[in-house]
Formats: sequence, structure tokens, C-alpha cells
Amino acid sequence: MITAAWIMLIVSVAAVVHCYVSYPLWWHLLGSRRPMLPQPPAQEEKALPHVSVIVAGYNEAGCIARRVENLLQCDYPADRLEIIIASDGSDDGTASLAVQAAGGDARVRVLDFAQRRGKVHVLNEVCPQAKGSILVLSDANVDFAPDTLRCLVRRFQDDKVACVCGKLIFRPREGEAHTQSEGVYWKLETWLKQHEGGRGVLLGANGANYALRRDLWAGCPPEIVVEDLYIPLRLLMDGWAVVFEPSALAYEELPPALSDEFGRRVRIGAGDYQILSRCLTLLQPERGLAAWVFFSHKVLRWLAPLFMLSGLLAVLVLMLLGAFGSLVLGVVSLALVLLTAAGFYSHRLPGPLGRLAAVCAYFASMNAALLLGFIRWLRGGQKTTWTRTRRA
Repeated sequence: MITAAWIMLIVSVAAVVHCYVSYPLWWHLLGSRRPMLPQPPAQEEKALPHVSVIVAGYNEAGCIARRVENLLQCDYPADRLEIIIASDGSDDGTASLAVQAAGGDARVRVLDFAQRRGKVHVLNEVCPQAKGSILVLSDANVDFAPDTLRCLVRRFQDDKVACVCGKLIFRPREGEAHTQSEGVYWKLETWLKQHEGGRGVLLGANGANYALRRDLWAGCPPEIVVEDLYIPLRLLMDGWAVVFEPSALAYEELPPALSDEFGRRVRIGAGDYQILSRCLTLLQPERGLAAWVFFSHKVLRWLAPLFMLSGLLAVLVLMLLGAFGSLVLGVVSLALVLLTAAGFYSHRLPGPLGRLAAVCAYFASMNAALLLGFIRWLRGGQKTTWTRTRRA
């Protein structure tokens, strides 16, 4: 029994450490030696493709006007730019505000769907109607840098590239510890995207800022929740390259509090497990680097909450059986739990201790959301519609 508990503890700790520490370290020491896909030059004006930017949203009255104005200010030829604003059954005037912001500009098309069905349903209906050879999918609550569209489309000069993910930058809120934790986590994610995307094996985009070839749009199964993960994974499984373009910038504000983001993370977590069950073939060894990246970056991370629970259970069993060293393990585990609990009140803790506690709380919250998402997925209770995250 003691041996089994030790094995369970070692496996659990190793799995969590690998996805958050060893895997990034592998990229730093070994993975970076792998050849990167060539960076194509900027395109001449006459060579730029026709682009359709699609923004699907629900009850985005607070930001949709600014979003339309931001897209109209993008540095891209007007005769090759289409902007589609698709309101998914909004009841706050999102569509009418988008029309007003467009001011009659022929580049903007506003679609006001009466029934609320969810983002995937909207995209499945809108994307086939788009005129552009490149589809750029984005959210209502972000802003593009002026040259973002040009930076995205230039990567499609490589015929092997099917999908391009831009760089999302969070605007921090001063004095809120959870924004610092999100910033640290997102910097790590962005760093990994640069390495993975530089070799054409980027596993997921971000819904704020990604593009794909229109002729490769095959639609999404209606039950899919996280389409910006499903689409790149499907293209990878079909043998295409999915890349990261760090110069294609989008900006987004973080929510005011960690709790405001929690519900969204639970929803995304349920969607992650939903996709895992559909993409297991990507783990086949013949997939090469893509299989290693999928296993290390996604699969183990999605299973991390289960490993953490099994690790705590193993410590408890070892303590009950009086195993050698179990008391030290118990003290360390208790200290981590207390530090994590304190992290939710990190504004009351001084200096580095408060920042460390905030990171622990953020990590725990992220994995708790994944665990709840896993339970929701098992129960089949995840809806395809979304509730807008509070941003102010």
C-alpha cells in the first residue's frame, strides 16, 4: 500500500511539473534548436489578399462601437477588407450600435440574428458568406494594432500555412494582484506559442486574433465550445502548419477580479475535455513534434487537476500509514494550501509574500475551473451559448 501511494505521488508530481516546468525548459534547452519556418517578407499592396474580419458577439453594447471604429482604422486596402459584425441574439442594441459606428461604410456588414445560439452556430452560418480568401476571427472586446491584418496575412505566402495566430496583450489593472498572476501565466503561454508556432505546430489560437484560409473552413461541430482550439487542431491533424505571428497585435483588458474570469474558465475547461476526446489521434507517435507538444502542453495540463488531487490523496494515505517522510510531506502540503488561501486576500499581504500567494491562488483557481469543467463535460451540461465576462 505504501509503495502504491509513493508511485501515485511521484507520477502525479512529475506530470504537473512536466507541463509547467520541464516542458518550457525543454524548449529552452533543446527545442529551440529545431529549425523554424521561414519568415516571409511584407507583401506589396497589389498582392494583399481580400480579408474578411468576423466578430461574433452577444450583448456587446459597451464595446462594439469602439471595435467597429478600430477595425475601420486598420491599415489595409479598403477594397480588400470586409468587416462582418454578427450579433448572436443580443438584446442590448449591439447590432444597431454597430450600424451607427459604421456610419454607412461599405466595408461593414452587420448581421443581427434574432435567436441566441452560440458562437459556433454563428460562425458556421457567417463564414461561408464571407467574401475574403482569408478569414480573420476576433472578439468584440479587443483592439487591433493598425498593421495587425497585414502581419497576419503575410504568413499565408507559405503554401503550407493554414492558420495564423496573432499575439494577445492584456492591459493590466494597477494594484490588482490577480492581473500580475495572469500576466506571468500569459507571458509563459506567449513564449511557448512563439516556439511552437515557429515550427508550425501551434496547438491553439486565441479567439481575439487569428486567421485561416477560407477554403479550409470546414465548419465546427455545433456542440464545440472552444472553436479557437478545435480549428487549429483539426488543421494540424490534416497535415497543415499552424503558426504564430508575434507582430500581429491585439489588446484586451483583464476582468476586474479573479472571480469574474472563473466562470469563463470553467466553460473553456469543459470545451477542452470535449476536444481532447476528439483529437486523441494527434498523440500518435508518427505525428512527431506535434504529438509531443500536444501531450506536454495540452493533455497533461488538462489532466493536472486530477494529478493534483491524486497527489494530495497519496500524501494523506502515506501519513495515515505512518510512512517515512510523510510528516514533512504533510507540512509542505498544508503550507501550500494556506499560502493559496491567503492568495485570495493577497492585497493584505506585504511585498513578495503577497505576490507569491497571488500566483498560488491564480494557479489553484485555474485548475479548480478545469476540474469543474471536467465534471461538467462528464455530465454533458456545457451549453454552446456564452455569458459575457464583466470587464469594468
